[in-house]
Amino acid sequence: MSQSDDQPERQKDEQQIRHLIHTWGKATASGDLTAQLNLMTPDVTFLTPGRAPMRRDEFAAQFRRMMELATVEVGSEIQEITISGDLAVCWNLLHVSFTHIAGGETRKLVGNVLTALRKGSDGQWRIWRDANLLTPA
Repeated sequence: MSQSDDQPERQKDEQQIRHLIHTWGKATASGDLTAQLNLMTPDVTFLTPGRAPMRRDEFAAQFRRMMELATVEVGSEIQEITISGDLAVCWNLLHVSFTHIAGGETRKLVGNVLTALRKGSDGQWRIWRDANLLTPA
């Protein structure tokens, strides 16, 4: 199969990844942990500055606690998507704002995120590894 024959499949995969990133942001803002979990592989790992790698269960627990305390707004600017077989890498610029439910100033973070995704046997892309470098904006 030539590269041009593979182009429609690559475009479909890229569209699905773009949709996943958009859906992740919407699920975060709405507090929909179930939707987020559906967008991750069972062995997902999150890497953030200054802390040990975070696995799926820890992510879920922290997300639940955060949603009890704050509202969240998320914006992503996808910079690049590279796909090779059933593995993809997405680099995007992420903007996140946290506003404490009890009131107070909004805390804004911005930074680059590098996400590795795997395509499952069901044809769906899911987050496998995620490294973000968010800093105060």
